[in-house]
Amino acid sequence: MISFTLLKRNMKTCFKPFLVVLAVISMYTSVIIYMYNPDFSDIFNEYQKMMPGVMAAAGMTGLASSLLEWIQIYLYGFIMMLFPLIFIIIMIHKLLMGDIDSGSMANLLSTGNSRGRVIRTQVVSALFWIVLLLGMVAAVGIASSEAIFPGELDIKRYLILNASAMFMQFAVAGISFAAACVFSETRHYYMVGAGLPLLFFLIQMVSNMGEKLENLKYVTIYTLFSANDIVAGEAVHWGQNAVLLLLAAALFGTGSWWFVRRDLSL
Repeated sequence: MISFTLLKRNMKTCFKPFLVVLAVISMYTSVIIYMYNPDFSDIFNEYQKMMPGVMAAAGMTGLASSLLEWIQIYLYGFIMMLFPLIFIIIMIHKLLMGDIDSGSMANLLSTGNSRGRVIRTQVVSALFWIVLLLGMVAAVGIASSEAIFPGELDIKRYLILNASAMFMQFAVAGISFAAACVFSETRHYYMVGAGLPLLFFLIQMVSNMGEKLENLKYVTIYTLFSANDIVAGEAVHWGQNAVLLLLAAALFGTGSWWFVRRDLSL
C-alpha cells in the first residue's frame, strides 16, 4: 500500500520543475522537427564538418534519410538525455533527500505512516513523473510531426525510441534514489546521486568522439540506450532495455531496503 496523502503532496511538490523541463524539451522537439527540410539539413551537415568533435560529443552525427533518424540524431544524443537527468536530480531531492536532510522525515513518519509505506509512495511518485514526462514528450513529437510532415514519422519506432529512453531514465533515477536513501546530507546526495549520472553522461560524450576514446563507452550506463539500433529496426535493444529495467529495479529495491533499516533523526 501507499500513502495517497503523501502522493498528493508529491504531485504538488514536483509540478513546477516538471512543467519547466517539459516546456524546454517540447520546444526543442518542435523546433527540431520543424527544421527537417533540405535547407536546414544542409546547415546541420555543415556544422558536423566544421565542428566534428563538438557535434560528435553531443551525439549529433550522421546523415538523416528519414524524419525519425533526424529526430534521433538531434534530440536523443543530448537533449533527451540531459534535461530528464536534471529533472530527476531535482525530483529525487524534493521527494526524499530534502525531507531527510531537513529532519522533516521524522514528522512524516510520526503521522502513522510506516517507513515501507513512505518509501513505496516515493518510488511510485518518481516513476510516475518519469513516465509522464517521456509520455508527454512523445505526444508532442507525434503531434508536431503529423502537423508539419504528415505521414512521414515512423510512429511505432518513435514510441519504441521513447520507451527505451524512459527505461534509461529509470536506471538513472535509481542511482539518485539509492543515494538519497543512503546519505543524510544533501551535499553527499549531490556528490553521488547527481555526480555519478552526470559523470556517466560526460564519459558518454567523450566516448562519442571516437578513436582511442571510444572504449570509454563501456564504463557508462548510457551505452545501454541504443538509439541507432532502434531507428535501424534491430532487435538488440530489447536485451539492453531488459538490463536497464533490472538495474533500475535493483537500485530502487536496494535503496528502499536501506531506507527502511537506516537510522533517521526521529
